[in-house]
Amino acid sequence: MRRLSALLLALVVLVGAGACSDYPGDLSGGSGSGGSGAAGKDGLRKVRASDTAGMPSAFLKYGVQRGFFRAQGLDLEVQTSAGGAAVIPALINGGLDVAGSNVVSAVTAMNRGLPLAMVGSGTSTSTDPGQDFSGILVPADSPIRSARDLAGKRIAVNTLRNINEIVIDASTRKVGGSLSSAKLVEMGFPDMGPAVERGDVDAALMIEPFLSAGKAAGMREIARPYTDTRPGLQIGTYLMAMKKAREDPELVTAFQAGVRRTAEEIERDPAAFRAALPKIAGFSPKVASGIHLPSWKGTTDRASIQLIAGSMRRLGLTDKPFDYEKHVLK
Repeated sequence: MRRLSALLLALVVLVGAGACSDYPGDLSGGSGSGGSGAAGKDGLRKVRASDTAGMPSAFLKYGVQRGFFRAQGLDLEVQTSAGGAAVIPALINGGLDVAGSNVVSAVTAMNRGLPLAMVGSGTSTSTDPGQDFSGILVPADSPIRSARDLAGKRIAVNTLRNINEIVIDASTRKVGGSLSSAKLVEMGFPDMGPAVERGDVDAALMIEPFLSAGKAAGMREIARPYTDTRPGLQIGTYLMAMKKAREDPELVTAFQAGVRRTAEEIERDPAAFRAALPKIAGFSPKVASGIHLPSWKGTTDRASIQLIAGSMRRLGLTDKPFDYEKHVLK
């Protein structure tokens, strides 16, 4: 217990240092309460889930709205969070049953010894570079023409030492460049566009809906870092406390089935998901109809996890290899 307490304290420090969100399109928070366990009067098991405000939590809320988790016997209560490592203490302490995080924060926590399991895939990017929901934007008149020109430049990112460093590094390496002399500058997504326009930074890694807004304001895209790293790159993951996942495989199986069904329905009918976004994510109808959507696979993409974990080690974000077989539940 003393060791676990020390690890959780270290995690609190990590969160304070800036663990990144998976997809913070809706910046409003949210909360919920209630317990989980035996089935209620309606025969459904109450499950406390959390995911990042915006598109990730919208995914789960859409599954709830369409009845896909109810069909698995789950009354899924979806809370919203800042994402990243912020949800991990609640998982360990039993305040949450399942939570969405980003792969980098999850691997960091697991490599530090926190007893967690990946039980499903969160957000991924498209396999089509033209539909990537990330982009590196520069001013229209910037001399920067490709990621290779980012050497020595100031690049805005929403958090340091996280997925941003991995994907920008991949974009620069893809065109024969190097990230080593660039300076990453931490700031919130809403602040990036004005910072680029003022010249406070030379470029910014933006995601939707900020990416579309930046382009509409006249900025130019020079790289699509998620698909540059890997087409279809898995960025988010669903986590459970390892003890709970091992002792309650029925919950794991039911949650995974709900996620798969939701992912399949969004792939089949993305227009219906877009139409639901104003209510479940707070996007305006105009924004919801025009942005590039993430994709969801329903099952963990081993190639993405291992690629990210290997990049983390190469870039010094972790000092040990990731034990995939130990931490990822099929």
